[in-house]
Amino acid sequence: MDMTEQTNEILSHSNFEKIAPKLSDFVQEYIKKLILDLVTYVNADISVGEIETVSEYYAKKELSQEITGVPSAYSAMDAAEDALISFAADYSKMEVNEYDILVREALLDFLNLHNGLFVVQLSKLNICELSLAVPKQNGAFLMTSPATGEITVIPVTFPYGTIRFLLCELEHTA
Repeated sequence: MDMTEQTNEILSHSNFEKIAPKLSDFVQEYIKKLILDLVTYVNADISVGEIETVSEYYAKKELSQEITGVPSAYSAMDAAEDALISFAADYSKMEVNEYDILVREALLDFLNLHNGLFVVQLSKLNICELSLAVPKQNGAFLMTSPATGEITVIPVTFPYGTIRFLLCELEHTA
Protein backbone atom coordinates (compact mmCIF):
# COMPACT_ATOMS: atom_id res chain seq x y z
CA MET A 1 0.00 0.00 0.00
CA ASP A 2 1.46 3.36 -0.99
CA MET A 3 1.25 6.50 1.16
CA THR A 4 -1.80 7.91 -0.66
CA GLU A 5 -3.70 4.64 -0.24
CA GLN A 6 -2.69 4.54 3.42
CA THR A 7 -3.91 8.14 3.86
CA ASN A 8 -7.26 7.27 2.24
CA GLU A 9 -7.55 4.19 4.45
CA ILE A 10 -6.92 6.24 7.61
CA LEU A 11 -9.48 8.87 6.56
CA SER A 12 -12.05 6.17 5.68
CA HIS A 13 -12.15 5.17 9.37
CA SER A 14 -13.05 8.71 10.43
CA ASN A 15 -16.03 10.95 9.74
CA PHE A 16 -14.10 12.74 6.95
CA GLU A 17 -16.41 11.62 4.11
CA LYS A 18 -19.49 12.59 6.14
CA ILE A 19 -18.22 16.07 7.09
CA ALA A 20 -16.40 16.83 3.79
CA PRO A 21 -19.47 18.35 2.04
CA LYS A 22 -19.64 20.95 4.85
CA LEU A 23 -15.95 21.88 4.41
CA SER A 24 -14.41 24.07 1.72
CA ASP A 25 -12.20 22.40 -0.88
CA PHE A 26 -9.26 24.21 0.74
CA VAL A 27 -9.94 22.61 4.14
CA GLN A 28 -10.54 19.17 2.59
CA GLU A 29 -7.21 19.33 0.76
CA TYR A 30 -5.48 20.55 3.92
CA ILE A 31 -6.76 17.54 5.88
CA LYS A 32 -5.72 15.03 3.20
CA LYS A 33 -2.23 16.59 2.97
CA LEU A 34 -1.92 16.70 6.77
CA ILE A 35 -2.60 12.98 7.12
CA LEU A 36 -0.20 12.17 4.26
CA ASP A 37 2.53 14.29 5.87
CA LEU A 38 1.97 12.72 9.30
CA VAL A 39 2.27 9.22 7.80
CA THR A 40 5.33 10.22 5.78
CA TYR A 41 7.29 12.26 8.33
CA VAL A 42 6.07 11.33 11.79
CA ASN A 43 4.30 8.01 12.37
CA ALA A 44 2.14 5.76 10.19
CA ASP A 45 0.40 4.27 13.25
CA ILE A 46 -2.31 6.93 13.51
CA SER A 47 -6.06 7.27 13.45
CA VAL A 48 -8.27 10.29 12.90
CA GLY A 49 -11.02 11.00 15.40
CA GLU A 50 -14.22 12.97 14.89
CA ILE A 51 -13.38 16.00 12.75
CA GLU A 52 -15.54 18.90 13.84
CA THR A 53 -16.04 22.59 13.23
CA VAL A 54 -16.33 25.01 16.15
CA SER A 55 -16.54 28.77 16.53
CA GLU A 56 -13.83 28.96 19.20
CA TYR A 57 -11.10 26.75 20.61
CA TYR A 58 -8.98 27.22 23.73
CA ALA A 59 -5.46 25.88 23.16
CA LYS A 60 -3.03 25.23 25.99
CA LYS A 61 0.00 25.90 23.78
CA GLU A 62 0.04 28.28 20.86
CA LEU A 63 1.96 26.47 18.17
CA SER A 64 0.70 28.17 15.05
CA GLN A 65 1.38 29.52 11.60
CA GLU A 66 -0.60 31.79 9.32
CA ILE A 67 -1.08 30.91 5.66
CA THR A 68 -1.37 34.17 3.75
CA GLY A 69 -2.95 34.91 0.39
CA VAL A 70 -6.38 34.11 -0.99
CA PRO A 71 -7.58 32.05 0.70
CA SER A 72 -5.69 32.68 3.90
CA ALA A 73 -5.89 30.58 7.03
CA TYR A 74 -4.56 30.17 10.54
CA SER A 75 -3.19 26.73 11.41
CA ALA A 76 -2.26 25.44 14.84
CA MET A 77 -1.68 22.30 16.88
CA ASP A 78 -2.65 21.56 20.47
CA ALA A 79 -2.25 18.64 22.87
CA ALA A 80 -1.14 17.69 26.33
CA GLU A 81 2.55 18.38 26.93
CA ASP A 82 3.51 14.69 27.10
CA ALA A 83 1.91 14.02 23.70
CA LEU A 84 3.68 17.05 22.20
CA ILE A 85 7.01 15.86 23.60
CA SER A 86 6.49 12.38 22.12
CA PHE A 87 5.39 13.84 18.78
CA ALA A 88 8.53 16.01 18.67
CA ALA A 89 10.70 12.98 19.43
CA ASP A 90 8.89 10.92 16.77
CA TYR A 91 9.27 13.65 14.13
CA SER A 92 12.83 14.74 14.93
CA LYS A 93 14.14 11.23 15.69
CA MET A 94 15.86 12.69 18.76
CA GLU A 95 15.50 11.81 22.41
CA VAL A 96 13.65 14.56 24.21
CA ASN A 97 12.09 14.27 27.65
CA GLU A 98 10.81 17.70 28.59
CA TYR A 99 8.82 20.46 26.96
CA ASP A 100 11.71 22.77 26.16
CA ILE A 101 12.92 24.95 23.30
CA LEU A 102 14.07 21.92 21.29
CA VAL A 103 10.60 20.34 21.48
CA ARG A 104 8.87 23.60 20.56
CA GLU A 105 11.20 24.11 17.60
CA ALA A 106 10.59 20.54 16.37
CA LEU A 107 6.82 21.06 16.61
CA LEU A 108 7.00 24.37 14.75
CA ASP A 109 9.31 22.78 12.18
CA PHE A 110 6.71 20.10 11.44
CA LEU A 111 3.95 22.71 11.17
CA ASN A 112 6.13 24.75 8.78
CA LEU A 113 7.06 21.65 6.75
CA HIS A 114 3.45 20.54 6.39
CA ASN A 115 2.11 24.00 5.57
CA GLY A 116 4.97 24.57 3.11
CA LEU A 117 4.29 21.32 1.29
CA PHE A 118 0.58 22.14 1.26
CA VAL A 119 1.03 25.58 -0.34
CA VAL A 120 3.49 24.15 -2.89
CA GLN A 121 0.92 21.47 -3.80
CA LEU A 122 -1.76 24.12 -4.34
CA SER A 123 0.65 26.14 -6.49
CA LYS A 124 1.63 23.11 -8.61
CA LEU A 125 -2.05 22.37 -9.22
CA ASN A 126 -2.55 26.04 -10.26
CA ILE A 127 -5.19 26.41 -7.55
CA CYS A 128 -3.68 29.44 -5.78
CA GLU A 129 -0.44 31.07 -4.70
CA LEU A 130 0.02 31.35 -0.94
CA SER A 131 2.78 32.31 1.47
CA LEU A 132 3.58 31.40 5.06
CA ALA A 133 4.18 33.63 8.03
CA VAL A 134 6.82 32.64 10.56
CA PRO A 135 5.52 29.88 12.88
CA LYS A 136 5.10 30.96 16.48
CA GLN A 137 4.77 29.64 20.02
CA ASN A 138 3.28 32.02 22.57
CA GLY A 139 1.55 29.95 25.27
CA ALA A 140 -2.18 29.50 25.84
CA PHE A 141 -4.66 31.29 23.58
CA LEU A 142 -8.31 31.44 22.60
CA MET A 143 -8.77 30.90 18.89
CA THR A 144 -11.98 32.42 17.53
CA SER A 145 -13.34 32.15 14.03
CA PRO A 146 -14.23 35.08 11.84
CA ALA A 147 -17.95 35.85 11.67
CA THR A 148 -18.43 33.78 8.52
CA GLY A 149 -15.93 30.99 9.20
CA GLU A 150 -15.30 28.12 11.52
CA ILE A 151 -12.34 26.39 13.06
CA THR A 152 -11.84 22.84 11.82
CA VAL A 153 -10.53 20.56 14.57
CA ILE A 154 -8.73 17.45 13.29
CA PRO A 155 -7.88 15.10 16.19
CA VAL A 156 -5.14 12.63 15.29
CA THR A 157 -4.37 9.82 17.71
CA PHE A 158 -0.82 8.46 17.90
CA PRO A 159 0.40 5.59 20.13
CA TYR A 160 1.30 8.25 22.74
CA GLY A 161 -1.79 10.47 22.68
CA THR A 162 -4.04 12.72 20.63
CA ILE A 163 -2.92 15.92 18.95
CA ARG A 164 -5.51 18.33 17.63
CA PHE A 165 -4.63 20.12 14.43
CA LEU A 166 -6.64 23.29 13.88
CA LEU A 167 -7.37 25.18 10.70
CA CYS A 168 -9.37 28.38 10.44
CA GLU A 169 -9.92 29.72 6.94
CA LEU A 170 -9.94 33.50 7.31
CA GLU A 171 -12.59 35.79 5.87
CA HIS A 172 -11.54 37.60 2.71
CA THR A 173 -12.33 41.21 2.08
CA ALA A 174 -12.10 42.69 -1.38
